Amino acid sequence: MAVVSAGVSATSLVGTWAAPPARASAVVHPGLLHTAAGLTDLRARTGATSAPWASGWSAVRADARSRPGRTATPVATLNTGGPGENWTHLLDDAHTAYQNAVLWRLTGDTAHADTARDILNAWSQTLTSVSGAPELGQTSGIYGFVLANAAELVRDRPGFDTARFGTMLTDVLYPVSHAHLTAPDESCTSSYATNWELAHIASVLAIGVFCDDTAMVDQATALVTDTPRVMHAIPYVWDGGHSDRYSVTGLGLLAVICEMAWNQGRDLYASHDNRLLAASEDVARYELEPTQTPTLGTWGTSATSPAWALVHGHYVTRRGLSAPHTAVLADRAIAEGGGFDRLGLGAAAYTL
Repeated sequence: MAVVSAGVSATSLVGTWAAPPARASAVVHPGLLHTAAGLTDLRARTGATSAPWASGWSAVRADARSRPGRTATPVATLNTGGPGENWTHLLDDAHTAYQNAVLWRLTGDTAHADTARDILNAWSQTLTSVSGAPELGQTSGIYGFVLANAAELVRDRPGFDTARFGTMLTDVLYPVSHAHLTAPDESCTSSYATNWELAHIASVLAIGVFCDDTAMVDQATALVTDTPRVMHAIPYVWDGGHSDRYSVTGLGLLAVICEMAWNQGRDLYASHDNRLLAASEDVARYELEPTQTPTLGTWGTSATSPAWALVHGHYVTRRGLSAPHTAVLADRAIAEGGGFDRLGLGAAAYTL
């Protein structure tokens, strides 16, 4: 793995330091990608008539996964790869639940809340195991992260079986991530790439917050603060030289880990001399020219990643640091609809 030079440091601070929320003795709810205060601010921006919020909000509403009334297609055994793979069932349902949960919190339309709740209930009633090759991959980590974020927003909705859903997260999805993250070094094949590790860290952190398990939260945050290898490998991750799609996936996963931790009063953004910011600037410098920007929301591209807005929102808006290359991508990438490896909502949620 190549090591990214620390192109940006804390010495470029030009604004007032924005401290994370005070770290409470207990987990704060809602406290993953969205907090109560953040949702209040986001509701105020839904009526904006100027870019980027207006266009972002329109994109959220127009996305097919935002429509209420969609029904779940749960499976008992989630096969994340190989013969008989069926992970697309959870792909669609997880993102649909998340987007409907967000729309309920922003509009008050209970049809969105009921859609998210019913999808999550269906999966917690049905899913019992995870299988697939190679080594269960990052997919199982991705869905623990996405599902927990959706559930966090409807955790108090009448009819949502919070206890059963938490059991599914801890008994079915968490063991897969824990096994991946604690595998002996000698057992790690090329499949144990940084993106996969980040996906499982994101899952453990999100599950820990939803389930009020501070040990899981500690496990996930320590894997970032105490493992320079993970931070130094960004953006040079699996296939980084073959397709920048994977580099930006890693960037986005690390960004959501940092944001979820921040909302629990833990500052991972500053870890290893603002490594995430340095990596973001490094990748953004070599991104597509404006004339080459692909259709928004097209999977396989990195110009539409919500990671740019999330990174820019923290380092530039919150902290006053300089990130000129990231800023260019944040202005261009309005990736509001659901995706594969990352949640959507770039301009609407993270452009502060």
